Amino acid sequence: MSLRILSYESANPYFNLAFEEALARVRGVDIVDDTLRIWVNKNSIVLGRFRKAEKDVNMENAKKFKIPIVRRFTGGGTVYHDEGCLNYSLAVKRDVKYPVDYLYGELLKGTLLALKELGLKPYLRNTNDIVVNEKKVSGSAAGLRWGVLILHGSILVNSDLVKLYSLLKIPKKHNFDPVKYRVANLSAFVNNIEIEELAELLAKSYSRVLGEDLYFDTPVLEELKVTRLLYNEKYSKEGWNLKYPPEDREKRIKEKIKEILG
Repeated sequence: MSLRILSYESANPYFNLAFEEALARVRGVDIVDDTLRIWVNKNSIVLGRFRKAEKDVNMENAKKFKIPIVRRFTGGGTVYHDEGCLNYSLAVKRDVKYPVDYLYGELLKGTLLALKELGLKPYLRNTNDIVVNEKKVSGSAAGLRWGVLILHGSILVNSDLVKLYSLLKIPKKHNFDPVKYRVANLSAFVNNIEIEELAELLAKSYSRVLGEDLYFDTPVLEELKVTRLLYNEKYSKEGWNLKYPPEDREKRIKEKIKEILG
């Protein structure tokens, strides 16, 4: 089997998140191979599936800076995206006994390996936080949907950390590792690091971890059709992005996706 590499992104953050779900659904019916998508998002706040916007986001500043808030279909925490942040999404099929353990314990080694290639000494903390010099440089979320193992991650390369801290709330009372909110850019540790260089390292590293040859591709028609459907029915809706619990219209969407994918 081969690992498909996609460097596909939209100027619309809502469309980008719709594509994340479309990728997993299309992989689920074997229209595409195992896929690693490497992409950059415009300024936006991305909520985990089970997070409340008011709890995680400084809504006043989000409105002031006109930052879109969009919810992803997997769990995990809330993150800030901008053009100094590199995102990756892995959608693969594997028959494993403990999917989440496999995703974080085995597949996430691809990101660790890419950072080691930069001369860093990254390590995993709190299951899904990647830390360098006691600073968090990357977070991830994972899950199993439609028979597909899904791993999303964001890596801070040269992000606007002042804006990040102005938009994301740090809980006053907590029982978590404070490293979760003690973040840094890779540019603080690696001179002249470029997004393109890191993207290339990620592709090679995940190819090694999965034991699959890689090839570069563009989205297939089914992915784009499902993305547009999900965007129109779900990701462009306030009910999905801001309400809690979110409105997902799953039954309606499932029927329409079946018409596209057969």
